Amino acid sequence: MSQRVYAYNAVRNAVTYGGLRPGERLVEKRLCEMFEVGRTPLREALRQLEIEGYLEFIPNKGVTITKISIGDMENIYGILSVLEGYAAEMAIKYLNSSGIKKVQSIQNDQKKAWAAKDYRKWLDKNAEFHEYIITASKNAFLTTIINNLRRRVYRFRLVSVTIPGFIEENIQSHEEIIKAICEKEPTRAGKAMQKHVACAAKTMVDFLKELPVL
Repeated sequence: MSQRVYAYNAVRNAVTYGGLRPGERLVEKRLCEMFEVGRTPLREALRQLEIEGYLEFIPNKGVTITKISIGDMENIYGILSVLEGYAAEMAIKYLNSSGIKKVQSIQNDQKKAWAAKDYRKWLDKNAEFHEYIITASKNAFLTTIINNLRRRVYRFRLVSVTIPGFIEENIQSHEEIIKAICEKEPTRAGKAMQKHVACAAKTMVDFLKELPVL
């Protein structure tokens, strides 16, 4: 892996998972020390991330982490619900018995994590559930677009575990998606996935709107 690619992944992951906060000004020297990379590959990575919308240049302030508003979040999830629904439809064409067992296994792991109140593991397994179905669509362009959008709103998903009833509803929605997949009904699976993403987003948006900081 080149230094530029390494720097790109390191900064993007820090933005995605909260190591770097929205609105935070980036200092090249600090980032070079943090990720142990040279300034040239770091600058190339920052330019790419700016093009992709993760960063923005503000006059007299420099490069900062792009802030995402509640409105932005609603727009992103609106797109995601449609795209993930389509991915679920397409995935049914390629998911054989072993693939279906894998989806069910991920779902069982989610249930175990929820029962153990291991919320970090639940978040990881929830992401794995979606990623597996998206990848199973065998559409590299679709997969890339969805994954990029999901990364943009990942930090909002971190609050989902604090919302009463959210995890229970999420698991039930997954069961409906899995049932449609097992019964080889692509249209039903697509609609179930689209509804699942849209409902989860609405629950998070309604919750976030009530927070004093917002």
